[in-house]
Amino acid sequence: MSQKVRIDGVKHVGASVFLGVDHCGNPCWTRNPERVMVWLCDGWRTRFNQRREQRPHDIPVKDEAGGIVDWLKEPLGGPDVPELVLDREARLRCSWMAAVPSPILASTNKVESSEWFAGLKRKKTSGGRVPGFKSRHRGLGFVCWRNASRTGNALFHQTGRKSGVVVIAGMNPARWVKPGGKAHWRVIIHVRVSQPIRPYTSVHVDWTHRSLVFVNMPLPSPRTGDGKVGIDRGCVRTLALSDGTFMDMPKPSRAELKRLKYLQRRMARQDRVNEARGGRTAKFVSKRRQKTLSRFNALQGRIVRRRNDWIEKTTTSLARENSLVAMEDLDVQAMTRRPKPKLDPDNPGRYLHNGAKAKAGLDRSILSNCWGRISKRLQDKMDANGGRLVLVPAAYTSQACHKCGHVAKENRESQAVFKCVECGYKANADTNAAKNILGRALSETGGDTASDVEEPQERSREASTPSTQAGSPFGVQAVKGIPRL
Repeated sequence: MSQKVRIDGVKHVGASVFLGVDHCGNPCWTRNPERVMVWLCDGWRTRFNQRREQRPHDIPVKDEAGGIVDWLKEPLGGPDVPELVLDREARLRCSWMAAVPSPILASTNKVESSEWFAGLKRKKTSGGRVPGFKSRHRGLGFVCWRNASRTGNALFHQTGRKSGVVVIAGMNPARWVKPGGKAHWRVIIHVRVSQPIRPYTSVHVDWTHRSLVFVNMPLPSPRTGDGKVGIDRGCVRTLALSDGTFMDMPKPSRAELKRLKYLQRRMARQDRVNEARGGRTAKFVSKRRQKTLSRFNALQGRIVRRRNDWIEKTTTSLARENSLVAMEDLDVQAMTRRPKPKLDPDNPGRYLHNGAKAKAGLDRSILSNCWGRISKRLQDKMDANGGRLVLVPAAYTSQACHKCGHVAKENRESQAVFKCVECGYKANADTNAAKNILGRALSETGGDTASDVEEPQERSREASTPSTQAGSPFGVQAVKGIPRL
């Protein structure tokens, strides 16, 4: 979220700003606000490029015939690029940057990192080049973090119904204070606003086009309901809610899967041909392979964007309609970690069968349904609108009967059918698990005020597990129906 406003003018207040030392060794100061703004843009761009030149990229190693034999990692600025130093040391090395405010130099770290990885992703999906340096000829600008301290930076003050000012404060080092002058100075940027400025984290100044952008804090989604729901994540049905509804993530169509498989096989054939002709690294310079890869990435990117759009819309609707959402506490990374292969002691050179191939299909299904991303986005949106996401232990939620609390492996007749062998309760297995998740969350948060909660019943050794006894860490109890709120 951002708000763009127009800059009407700039004013300088306080001490003369130290701009550095000229070629004769004489210090230079100025009170010209236009020159100060250009100096701030140059300082920010220089620090940005210093960080960018440390980024490694692949350099081809060629033989005498001009063929590529290997690839080496080299900094973008070249093999002799100096080591990156802290902002404080950068001011000491470059005297003309000594008075640049810290919030301006510090912003280059995050901005450069986000632009670098965004550029690499864009290059991978739609083609292009490795992100380069910022040139002064392409425009002047800088970013300043908002700092509400005593000598605050990037602070906005409303001065009229459609006008305001943004204050950039700085201080000259004691060594470079003008004789008889002060150390502190301020640059006041007059802006024209058309709507109230929402809370923001930083300002982006585009001095070339005389505009300023406020980077706002994300607005919380207004909650339209006060419900409570339990959610069971699955592979067949992405989300099963305790109210009996299902939310399924859009899957790639059969034509898209066929096209992806075709492009993968075509790229594999091209790799084999290139390796036979020019070695293992020859595939990176093949134009036909690059064209196939760009088509594959474009199709794969369309599938990913469609999936992410569904996640954002689904989590937004859940956060708006509910004040409490319960989910299982699952470690997705540990669940999808493949076991390490073990050598067969009786047959050296061969590996024991440890189920890795059989588990690969389950791992792909879990990762394609984005269990971790759904939980993360739901947590962010529930925190933003004042709701609560409760994570409960996942043990035996799919084997426990919601009606009588009986826990047994035999309760699951199939993936979708749940039938209790004790009381005969029959329901969808995912919906029954979602109700159990909600019951545990209400018990943890104190929302369970039902009068028909019974003590854990004595169960036979064959039908029960040790975790279902009284005092168990999982808290499986016999609950009749949905607990009253």
